[in-house]
Amino acid sequence: MSLVGTAEAATTAIDGGEIVRWGTALDWAIALTVGISALIILGIVVSLVAFRGRQTEGSALWVHLLSLGVLPLVLLAIGNFATLEYATEVQFCGSCHLTMKPYIDDLHNRSSQSLASLHAQNRFAPGTECYSCHANYGLHGTLEAKMTGLRHVYKYNTGTYHLPLKMPHPFENTLCLKCHNGAKRFMAQDIHLENGQVSEELRTSKTECVQCHGAAHDIPQVKKAATGGAWGPELWGPMSKGVWGPLLRGSMSKGRS
Repeated sequence: MSLVGTAEAATTAIDGGEIVRWGTALDWAIALTVGISALIILGIVVSLVAFRGRQTEGSALWVHLLSLGVLPLVLLAIGNFATLEYATEVQFCGSCHLTMKPYIDDLHNRSSQSLASLHAQNRFAPGTECYSCHANYGLHGTLEAKMTGLRHVYKYNTGTYHLPLKMPHPFENTLCLKCHNGAKRFMAQDIHLENGQVSEELRTSKTECVQCHGAAHDIPQVKKAATGGAWGPELWGPMSKGVWGPLLRGSMSKGRS
């Protein structure tokens, strides 16, 4: 691809989502998962067709071992990696479309001044913005994020979530500082510092980043139907079993979350 073509592709990243790319660990993991699954199926077919009536012969036993023993173990490891890695992608977060769509729309809105959109416009953690901002440091942070994600998937699919969506805990400054601490532009602001280092108020979240920098997400407010406005996304949810639509503020089922 030429430099001009690359530049043109880059300009579509915010408007239309992420740039189509190939070669990441996730791409290879998905390809290997599909390939190994195909080999397992092929091995089973070969065993049933080529070794019909001779299932206990030496060659057949090797086919059995490979297709029913070795390859499934490899598939388990690579498949789990692909699943966990894909869970860090924005498109995975957006798959719960009825609740997360307004947040993803704001993320990719070039005219939005929310922190999420500004980070996306400046290409911070492209494609993994949700995970990069909401997951904490290290292995513990990753496991915690995965467990939280599983709870979200369960609540979404069972319709047991509360509307409007709320953070279970205040957003800690450490989630911002894991990237911004030490960054040139951040450290150039005296208000962030104390004796040349990040101030204790920021490190302990006594002063929250969003107090100065505004809302993390710019989600449209609910407008009354009489004014011709659209229902806000926070009022969308399960109206009855298998039926989804706009809910009136006082019409949500008790106990539904």
